[in-house]
Amino acid sequence: AIRLRYDIEKPLIKRLIRKKLGIINNLQSENQRLKDEMNDTREKLKRYAEEYYVMGNQCITQAHDSKAALANYNKAIELYPEFVDAWVRKGITLYNDKEYFEAEACLNKAVNLSPVNFKAVYNRGKLRLRKENIEGAIADFDKATTLKPDHPGAHDLLGDAFMKAGKEDNAALQWRLAEELRKKAK
Repeated sequence: AIRLRYDIEKPLIKRLIRKKLGIINNLQSENQRLKDEMNDTREKLKRYAEEYYVMGNQCITQAHDSKAALANYNKAIELYPEFVDAWVRKGITLYNDKEYFEAEACLNKAVNLSPVNFKAVYNRGKLRLRKENIEGAIADFDKATTLKPDHPGAHDLLGDAFMKAGKEDNAALQWRLAEELRKKAK
């Protein structure tokens, strides 16, 4: 009686199950193929973004054209929004053009994407020091000196920030560290 009620053993039901499993397997392989295509496309976009980034750097260094550089950085960011170096360079370019609000937004984005990126933290600290956000600058330069302890410029600027905060002893210590690092580098 149990054998008679066991529908899975019937040939018609077996064919139906095989057909449904075949559809599932086909969908899984199609899904994997689409994921692979998306990864390939993402890698291509990343390479194109890197090319725009290089062109932006060339616009700054060779042509001294910040508008063209910003356009290239914007294109790089459009193609690959997680491109930290493009965000940093865009922020630096805006900072040099004295567009501090936009520069801060770019550098904040870079730090959010990569909190351990020295260039992002260091340049945001420079911007904060310029904007008289002393506590923010101290925090950024402190982190920058932690990330790259042998960078004399970071110690110099941390000393400047401490001086503006009225912490002369800390400032003198940072300046002394920067001077010793410069002597070591020679």
